[in-house]
Amino acid sequence: MHRFIMAATAALAASPALANQAQEQSAVIRPAPSRTAVELSTGVEYQEGKYGTGQKIETTSIPTNLRISTGRLQFTATLPYVRIDAPGNVVGGGGGILGLPILIDPNQPATRNRREGIGDLKVGAAYTVPVSAIDLVLSSQLKVPTASRHDGLGTGEVDYSLGAEISKSFGIISPFVGVAYTMPGDPKGYDLRNSFSARGGIAAMLAPRVRGYVSYGYAQSLSHLIANERQISTGINAGLSNRLSLGLFGTAGLSQGSPDVGAGVQLGVRLF
Repeated sequence: MHRFIMAATAALAASPALANQAQEQSAVIRPAPSRTAVELSTGVEYQEGKYGTGQKIETTSIPTNLRISTGRLQFTATLPYVRIDAPGNVVGGGGGILGLPILIDPNQPATRNRREGIGDLKVGAAYTVPVSAIDLVLSSQLKVPTASRHDGLGTGEVDYSLGAEISKSFGIISPFVGVAYTMPGDPKGYDLRNSFSARGGIAAMLAPRVRGYVSYGYAQSLSHLIANERQISTGINAGLSNRLSLGLFGTAGLSQGSPDVGAGVQLGVRLF
């Protein structure tokens, strides 16, 4: 039985807009570090659903994530190993910062198969805006097409995403909201559109070094062949030491365009 584990940035309070593919690993923006920090994380992620196709679609990813934080700037890079168990017309790598994980290629047969390999590389940058009333982060992401289009692991095109997130702390409680806009490439045979996505929720300090969150997310599908996504996410992030962090999360879909269920774990280490 597959396990869905999603690795994101290895921090207790990283911005959800910086998280890989569509799920926040933590829930509020942390203060900009006073010195450069480098963090490495990995894990496994799994999602299962029909996405309105009538057949079960399983996606599993083992991402390797690198994050460099310096002052108000943060740079991220994620390269996953991906496995898809689905009809042959289901293609991975369809989401932006907060977007959906799959696309449908109408030119491929729907015969079920399993394929795996290196996924698309995603690189991102974020800037914490120096405002006092709220925490505000502006972010961008570039998808580099390193996944095999022949095997249906990606579209073979470059995608771009822009995002913003705000949060405000009230003691141990921090409400947050994030938005993103994804501009996909133009792969031959697809009819793709730009996508708006949003997510909002509440994070809370449950114990020293332990943060939990719950959120609701919405994302327009990049393809007219898949319904829009609506889902609930929840998770816990814990600092195991000054250098190690552990994150657990789960999701439940609320629309045909969402995975029915997802769950995950990620382990991060601060190199320096």
